[in-house]
Amino acid sequence: MTWRGATTTQERILACLPFLVPLLNAHPFGGFLFGLFPPLRWIFYPIELLLPFYRIGGGGLAIVPLLVFIGMYVGIVRNNRIRHLIRYNAMQAIMLGISLSLILTALELVGILGSAVGSTTSGTGLFLMLLFNVLFLGTVGIVGYAVFQSLRGHHAEVPWISNAAYAQTRD
Repeated sequence: MTWRGATTTQERILACLPFLVPLLNAHPFGGFLFGLFPPLRWIFYPIELLLPFYRIGGGGLAIVPLLVFIGMYVGIVRNNRIRHLIRYNAMQAIMLGISLSLILTALELVGILGSAVGSTTSGTGLFLMLLFNVLFLGTVGIVGYAVFQSLRGHHAEVPWISNAAYAQTRD
């Protein structure tokens, strides 16, 4: 059974840690912005240090993201002994990560990911640049809002994602 009362500072910080996963998944979408604003790359430098370990895989399968997903879902979200705030935020981070991974996979399957990334003058390149910027900035905004709310000890209410997180962490 989880407790939904006051949370300690340690629990609030632990509730913020799962949001590293969406930032790791959103990093490939920030390439255009990193090129336009080089100081932005320094802000995300700690995320870039984690990327080589997160992208380890074999045979075309990224094994570490899969293990992180299973570990977070089974070890945190489904563990009733962990406080609800931590489980809820872990589920929100999982939902954000899954949505970004699905978008990236869809772009790779359609074939527009590799062909238009380098050319920003064509219509497809401009559309892709806009899409990537929106996905990156949207993810960073959602993560920033969720971390801020978690540090306050509150649940971040993000449309659609919060509903799914509540459904999975319901006691």
